[in-house]
Amino acid sequence: MTNTFAIKNARVYRTEQRDFVPATVTVEDGKIKSILAPDACTCDMTVVDAAGCLLVPGLVDTHTHGRIGYDFDSATVEQMKEMHHSYAVDGTTTVFPTIASAPLAQIEQAIDNVRAAGFDCIHLEGRYLNEKRRGAHRADLLFPLDAAELTSLLDRMEGLNVHITCAPELEGGEAFVKTAIARGATVSLGHSDATFDQALDAISWGVNSFTHTFNAMRPIHHREPGPVVAGLTTEGAYCEVIADGFHLNPAIVKLAYLAKRPSHLTLITDSMSATRCADGEYAIAGEKVYVVDGKAINEEGNISGSTITLYQAVRNLMRFAGVSYAEALPYATIVPATEVGIDGVTGSIEEGKRADLLLVDAETYDIKAVWQAGESVQ
Repeated sequence: MTNTFAIKNARVYRTEQRDFVPATVTVEDGKIKSILAPDACTCDMTVVDAAGCLLVPGLVDTHTHGRIGYDFDSATVEQMKEMHHSYAVDGTTTVFPTIASAPLAQIEQAIDNVRAAGFDCIHLEGRYLNEKRRGAHRADLLFPLDAAELTSLLDRMEGLNVHITCAPELEGGEAFVKTAIARGATVSLGHSDATFDQALDAISWGVNSFTHTFNAMRPIHHREPGPVVAGLTTEGAYCEVIADGFHLNPAIVKLAYLAKRPSHLTLITDSMSATRCADGEYAIAGEKVYVVDGKAINEEGNISGSTITLYQAVRNLMRFAGVSYAEALPYATIVPATEVGIDGVTGSIEEGKRADLLLVDAETYDIKAVWQAGESVQ
């Protein structure tokens, strides 16, 4: 039996226009079947009355390490399934479980668990990073950019949508990046001490994005602008930002927005296991982390992930950059989906795309209902 229903009396978000229009959306077999006039006949369908609410695409988080007390490096399959549901409740219907630096056997087990838990995407942020910019990643867990090892991991991840962070200025960087690209992965520069010119070289090899821009990378200097400026000024390069007001000052978030609008700023959470939990002691990338007032710091004093949700990041961007809800939405929907090559599947409300949908109060912007692949999330 097909799961067919119609959502009526909604103002539907149209990504190209960055505006809401009255429409009826029909869903069948987990996909958006049609977008019709508001008064279209849907007599043969179950009708969901949106009562004037906004209908927006489900959010896409390409960089998140965990939540509700669990970390993707170490979580069991059942714990990952719990996380999968928890993300969806908060409006994030597409998740790239992000594996931090760890021993190879642990990374391999995490990959297997991600697949078994039903995720179809994955992000390897460890272990191919520059020790100078390792941030919360333990130095002893880092490893050279080994294209042969990467090939083995890519074999293990076959069938998943793969995103990889690395420091491409390290020895073997060009072969590493090109190996990933040839296998259909997308590659991001991160935890990197690359110079401006080295970052441009990496882009020429196929790197298309910059992991949590500004954080864990060589800072801007007026005579050596570094990777930050390479990302902000290169047309076609995507820049991830963590819009929690802690990783980046709100003015820096606004600067990134102004540089990369309208289509190359990606909101991420970089969330860790304490997300949706009380303050206390947690862990990420093999390191103890202490969370106080929602801020995660390890024993060395390094920021160690965030505790925000992606929907909170959208609302923060509205405040930090002074933009409307309609303007902020693409940076957590179609832009990240395009960055990692899944925009044909999700990221906007279009016929034939997966029915990842949020029903949102038109005044408060609170989420009222979520559908993930056409299934109601409770």
